[in-house]
Amino acid sequence: MNRTVCMAVLAGLLAGPAAAQTVLNLSETGHASTPPDQAVAQFILQASAASAATAQDMLNSQAKTALAAARAVAGVAATTSGYATSTQPSTPGNPASPPVYTASQALTLVMPAAGGVPPAAFAGLLTRLQQRGVMLEGLGGGLSDAAQARLQQAAIANAISQLQTQAAAIAAQLHQTVGRLKTLTISAAPPPMPMMMGRLAMAAPQSAPGPSTASADVTAEIELDKAP
Repeated sequence: MNRTVCMAVLAGLLAGPAAAQTVLNLSETGHASTPPDQAVAQFILQASAASAATAQDMLNSQAKTALAAARAVAGVAATTSGYATSTQPSTPGNPASPPVYTASQALTLVMPAAGGVPPAAFAGLLTRLQQRGVMLEGLGGGLSDAAQARLQQAAIANAISQLQTQAAAIAAQLHQTVGRLKTLTISAAPPPMPMMMGRLAMAAPQSAPGPSTASADVTAEIELDKAP
C-alpha cells in the first residue's frame, strides 16, 4: 500500500482560541482484484506467395474461413486487426531466387468464461483452427466492460476507505474531529491487459488465468474541526 500523508497546519495548534483551522492533505492508493470473466485467444493468420496479390488473396480466404468457424460457436466474438504485408527479396543463400511476399493479420477470439478458463466449445474451436494451419499466439483471461468498471470502482472505494481511516486516526491524535471535505482528486488507470500464454502446440490448449488487478490514487484536502 502506497501512502503519503502531509498535514498542513494553518496556524500553531497551541495558539489561542483564534487559531486557524487544521487542514489535512492526504493521498492513498487503493487496490482491487477480480477473476477474469472471459477467455481470450490470439491467432496470427499468415500466407506467403510469389506475388503480393496472391498472398493477400490467400490471407483473405484464410481469414474468411477462420471467422466463419469462430462465429459458428455460440458466444464467441471474433475480430481481426493489424493487416500487414512484407517482402523477402530472395531466399537466404540464394540471391537468384524470386522474392516471396507475405501477408499477415491478427485474429482475436473472446468468449464469456468463468475464471477465464476456456469452455469446451472454445477449446475445441482453437484446436480446429490450429489444425487448419492458423497459428495460436496466446491464450489467457480477460474482463468484460462491465467487469472492468466494477473492478475500477472497487479500487477507488478501497482508496477512499483508507483515506477516511487515516483522516480519522490523525484527527483523534489531535483531539479533533473530521470536518468538511475541501477537494477530492481521483486517478484510476484501466486494468492492465491480461498476460497471455505463449505460442501453443496443436493439442487442445489448457489455461487457468490468474486474477485481474487494478489500482486507484485518491488525494483529498480535509478540514479538522475542534472536538465538541
